[in-house]
Formats: sequence, C-alpha cells, structure tokens
Amino acid sequence: MTFLRVYLGESDHCSHEPAYKKIVKLCYDKGIKGVTVLKGIMGFGEKHHVHRVDFFTLSEDLPIIIEVIDEKEKILDLIEDIKKCDFDGLVVYWDVNTIRINKEAH
Repeated sequence: MTFLRVYLGESDHCSHEPAYKKIVKLCYDKGIKGVTVLKGIMGFGEKHHVHRVDFFTLSEDLPIIIEVIDEKEKILDLIEDIKKCDFDGLVVYWDVNTIRINKEAH
C-alpha cells in the first residue's frame, strides 16, 4: 500500500472549484480505497505566509491536508492528475504497512 499526502491551502482552486474538492472527486472516480481531508488551524508553506484562525483574525486560506491510501499504481496515477491542477502545494508519498481493524472480529 502507498500513502499520499497533499498539502495545500483552502483557497487553492483546480478547474474552477476548490482544489481539495476536486482531488476528492478524482479519488472517488478512480475508486481509491480511502481519502480524508483535514483542515488546519495554523500553518505556513515555502513562502512563509502564516495562515491561521484566532479570535481577531479569520483566515480564508487555512491549511488543508489530504490523505489518501491505495495501491501504488493508483496513487501514481492520481498524482499525475493532481499535477494538472494549478496551485502552490506539496505532494508526498511513501509505502506503508497496513493493519485492518474490524470491530466484528473481536
């Protein structure tokens, strides 16, 4: 199995829609096993622009992390589609070992 993580901002877009929504749709259409979108409360990237939410500041560009897991071939194919999106972000991936937890097996 391969784990993919995409770092981007809430305001990043791809094909006139939020990039995180576009990536989730790509995952769904490709039959990816699992995807989760996480919204951060603070962060910065290569340009060192701090994005945060607090009492006095409401950022409209909070950090977003998308986590995806599936077979390596599917992840590599997904990365090619993500590359077609035009946003400043970072994509990292690595091979992982997985253990399925099933509540009915206990």
